[in-house]
Amino acid sequence: MKVLHITNIKGGGIGTFLKILEKKGEVIWEMKKQKEPPLSISEVDIIILHGYIPNFDFNPFKNKIKIYYFQGLREVSRRMILNKIEFNPYHILKLMKFKNWLKNFDYFISASFSMSNMAKKFYNVNSFVLHNPMDFELLPKIERSKSDNVLLWIGRSAWIKGLNRFLELLNLLPEYEGWILGVEGKNYNNVKFFGYVNNVYDFINRAKAVVITSYYEALPYVCLESLYYGVPVLSLKSAGGAFEILQLFNKYEWCFDNIEEMANYIRNFEIEGFRENEQFVNFFSFERFYEKFQKILQFLIKLKKLSK
Repeated sequence: MKVLHITNIKGGGIGTFLKILEKKGEVIWEMKKQKEPPLSISEVDIIILHGYIPNFDFNPFKNKIKIYYFQGLREVSRRMILNKIEFNPYHILKLMKFKNWLKNFDYFISASFSMSNMAKKFYNVNSFVLHNPMDFELLPKIERSKSDNVLLWIGRSAWIKGLNRFLELLNLLPEYEGWILGVEGKNYNNVKFFGYVNNVYDFINRAKAVVITSYYEALPYVCLESLYYGVPVLSLKSAGGAFEILQLFNKYEWCFDNIEEMANYIRNFEIEGFRENEQFVNFFSFERFYEKFQKILQFLIKLKKLSK
């Protein structure tokens, strides 16, 4: 069974995931860097697309099993994510175009149950759920050096990451410092911008807690990496995948409906470290992921044969 993973470029969370797959022997076609696929099309049984590639030519793969891997939302407007009615025809047409593009695929996989629910809600497709793995060998060994008054936020300036909510949290907690990675800005009051840094893990290990305030996330690696180091992760429930991860390990007290609720928790409770490391490592191991991944693909091959 030959599988070809296809993406436009290995960036962000998709890039992290694909680099893990590539290290473990999976074949990746990064189209912006490679004009031709690294495998002969005749060799390929299954193609899996990661990310939206509008002009992708499906014709050479018409007899192959085609899977789309949902790693996040695509072509969904801010109003849609906020559960408001979208009136702008531009956003409506973008979503319709993406939904039509998805008709090229036979099956779908989602990186979390949360993402699977969103795929059904916005695109009306059903998907298998397969939580992305981690490569723990790639993570540096760093001693925990906690600062009791530092809250850490990692992301980019896109509105969906919810930086405005983190700034609102810091306004409610003037006794804390808020460190922001991935976004450039001017320091003020208790807010410090660090922009892009080479070693996020050092910052993670120095924080009292990592805070996720996104309006939506499918399966944020920053949440996984923080928990691996035993660092608490406080998340709004709207963050989807982060909320799901915390529930998997019974960390319900780290999940909040709004910023005020999160601020009250930080103010009034001692936040203990994450101690379920062995259980966590087993759940997000590549070996566990790959076993499930193979079973899903084998099942889909049988299903495709039955449908002919």
